Amino acid sequence: MLFRYWRTMQDSHWTRRVPIKIALMAIVVLLVCYPDPRYLWWNIQHWRAPNDLIDPEAVLLRPWMAELRPSMKQADAGPDALKLVETFVYRKVPYAWDWDTWGVADYMPSVDETILAGREDCDGRAVVAASMLRGFGFQADLVTDGTHVWVRTDQGETMSPGRSPKIIETKGEEVRIAWRNLFRLPRAFAFGLSVFPLGREIIVIAAYWLLTLRMGMGRFKSLGCLAIMIVGLVLLRQWTTVPPRFAAVEVFQRAAAAVMLTGAIALYALGRGAARRSKGCPDT
Repeated sequence: MLFRYWRTMQDSHWTRRVPIKIALMAIVVLLVCYPDPRYLWWNIQHWRAPNDLIDPEAVLLRPWMAELRPSMKQADAGPDALKLVETFVYRKVPYAWDWDTWGVADYMPSVDETILAGREDCDGRAVVAASMLRGFGFQADLVTDGTHVWVRTDQGETMSPGRSPKIIETKGEEVRIAWRNLFRLPRAFAFGLSVFPLGREIIVIAAYWLLTLRMGMGRFKSLGCLAIMIVGLVLLRQWTTVPPRFAAVEVFQRAAAAVMLTGAIALYALGRGAARRSKGCPDT
């Protein structure tokens, strides 16, 4: 029965077929990245006003504030204090990817959520650090370059400040987007691909492959396109994790992305060709 529905969809006019395929692909991507879609909604709301998550009065943060306060009193109000908070948060909140902690691609949690989870990546750690710094009298705000989140204070930056141009900067309730730096997003996306679970990414590629398949494409040709896309993905993951000090890194990253794109385009072209042959006319 499913095969019959699939054939019916593939043989329908493109005005019906394309929207259905886009919707199915969107559902697959959503469920791969956010098996619990509520986290996507919560994450969007949090990123609309990141500094709202900074809460020096958070109930679960009070014991940590009390534990660090004696050391903060002995430190100066500059880099030493920032380093104390940074080291303390890194010790209390071990690093973990969001899919290990929350089961989703990305989620910026509140202070209490981070402490209860017992582990987090850069954004959760930054939220906790900014909350502690505000509790100790610093003006602390969140900053991101698309791949990393850290804290900017009136005494400098902390939580491993990024070296790339900032994309989102906050100050109080104000959120500023540096539109001129959005060219960094492809790099951030590539980094996200390189660290996201490979199995989940292959599910997305397999879904695209299945939705593009058409009768008459040829088994080995279609499987070859699938293999090319997976090889490109593996190469992209490999080269995105290489330290950027190597001059050829970005060249290899673009080459890997081109391999993936070549496989996807070739598969689409095979599908178009199969449709023309089955209908004896251009696929419209």
